[in-house]
Amino acid sequence: MFTGPWNRRNLLAWIGVIAAVFVTKGCLFDQYVIPSGSMEPTLHGAERGGDRVIANKLLFGPRIPFTTVRLWNWAAPKRWDIVVFRSVDPDSPFPVLVKRIVGLPGEKILLKNGKVFVNGVETPLPEDMADTVKYTTEWVLEKEVLLRQFLMLAKKNEPLDILNPRHEPVQQLYRDMRRFHPAVRDRDVAALTPDEMREICKGLSRESLNTVRHLTLLSMPRMVYGVMDTPDLSVVPEGHYLCLGDNSGASRDGRVYGWVPRGNLLGRVCAVWWPWERRRDFTGFTGTWWGMALLYGGPAGLLLWEVLPRVRRRRGGGRK
Repeated sequence: MFTGPWNRRNLLAWIGVIAAVFVTKGCLFDQYVIPSGSMEPTLHGAERGGDRVIANKLLFGPRIPFTTVRLWNWAAPKRWDIVVFRSVDPDSPFPVLVKRIVGLPGEKILLKNGKVFVNGVETPLPEDMADTVKYTTEWVLEKEVLLRQFLMLAKKNEPLDILNPRHEPVQQLYRDMRRFHPAVRDRDVAALTPDEMREICKGLSRESLNTVRHLTLLSMPRMVYGVMDTPDLSVVPEGHYLCLGDNSGASRDGRVYGWVPRGNLLGRVCAVWWPWERRRDFTGFTGTWWGMALLYGGPAGLLLWEVLPRVRRRRGGGRK
């Protein structure tokens, strides 16, 4: 049906397949790759090797594909749902993000000392989050981030206008930049692994690392939504949500760019389907036969579609 001469039957078959794909991906289910580490440890993120998740796009109501227009609304998003949404952050390198809903429409949300307060009352985290998630109100920079920032400075090996060269910590930073410059002059710092950075930076002074920390924090955006106790920054508008990353100290999320309109929500994450060793079900649907069929039936069907015709051709050639 899908091969051979181009005819009306072939055309209708391809139109049917394309329409089915559009309806499935636009209104029912779709898969997404977690692009960053903002949802660690719940979801592993990397631009190429991140977790593949399945999102239920029908749950919140079917949408017209490629738009934020819903034909009608069904289930309302709930607190702690992991959702996929179109970014409202103009500076985000990723047009689609995956975060967790923390604030619901009309609620006053404040984060204090790692705790979430809803309308002035502390709201405990679910049991599966309690040991791994602590919402912060400031950035927490891991050592690998600081080492990479320092090596980028060392590669340029140029004074910074923002720093006062008369201060001893700044002088120490410049000495270290000159000392480590030959090691990274011809290296792609962005591609260095954490182990490579630690090896190169042996002997780097703690004072320089602290200076780099202050420089990096100065360049980071302020966290204000859900942090500042003013109505415009703490009360979630109607029809909007506050979405935060589980890796709170390193997540650029709603604390920076604010509220996410319901129309931007694409669906609720229901499972990690790949890699196999990290597979995880967030809603219980893979405990059913139809859930497993939805999760793995599509990839299996595509694989069979590719393999079976080749097997038949080989068998046919063998008979001749």
